[in-house]
Amino acid sequence: MTLADITGPDQYLRAPRIDRAEVRLLWHSDYWDGPRSGMLVLLGEECWFQVVSESEDHGANWYRRFVVLRLSPGQHTEERKSHELFREKVGPHTDYDDNGQRLVGSLQSRECWNEFYDAYRQGTPPDFSGNEVLGWFEL
Repeated sequence: MTLADITGPDQYLRAPRIDRAEVRLLWHSDYWDGPRSGMLVLLGEECWFQVVSESEDHGANWYRRFVVLRLSPGQHTEERKSHELFREKVGPHTDYDDNGQRLVGSLQSRECWNEFYDAYRQGTPPDFSGNEVLGWFEL
């Protein structure tokens, strides 16, 4: 199954469920009240994660579910390169430690931010639609 095969709201459930303890977040690339996408480690392999479902209940039963995608070597290199530039020009605050806690780090000056964001805006967003879905997990 690829990401493109997930065309309906619950189709990701056809992939194997991954226990949350099997994944370790490395960094997030998109964040809104919690991570929405980024890089993680699953069984020793660095993979991409991307939100596919979120409950409408914002109470105690709220959840956010993610698919885990296998990256091609080129995609992996590009994501690593982009993240390293982000860390250098903006800051390390999107990284997670070995215990899954977000790092607290100092931000670079706003002038440096543009060196990342100008390059980011000129680039082409990654297309993960053809990537293999290894499974899904919930936060």
